[in-house]
Amino acid sequence: ILGWLLIASIMLSNLLMICMARCTSPISYLQLKFWRTYVQEESNLMDSYSSKHAKELAERNLKSFFNQQPPENISTPSNRAWKKISSLYKFSTKDHYYSTIHRYVEESCDNDLMKIASVKSSGTADNIPAALSFVDDVRMA
Repeated sequence: ILGWLLIASIMLSNLLMICMARCTSPISYLQLKFWRTYVQEESNLMDSYSSKHAKELAERNLKSFFNQQPPENISTPSNRAWKKISSLYKFSTKDHYYSTIHRYVEESCDNDLMKIASVKSSGTADNIPAALSFVDDVRMA
């Protein structure tokens, strides 16, 4: 009986913590739903762009090898850029972005026309809501 009570109390406390985290989150349900959709779409597009780019690079290298010609130029992100988009994403309501790629593009963009002012807010918050645990999760395919 004590074991079942322990299991039930752990489950109940976890449920209460999840409810409290979602109720006190600065993010609305619709924004959270949008973020989940955005992250899924970005992940799908990243997979397709990565596959396409890797195929082009492999074709270029094989053509260069078999034809004994210098390889043509293909633009690939630098190691520094890959490290920046691979870092852990931390939410902030001051200048929130939807992912590390979103943050990288917005921060490294020199053209003011490409900046999107609507994705930044003027509020401040240093805590990271538990409701955003899905952001930048590793996708198993």
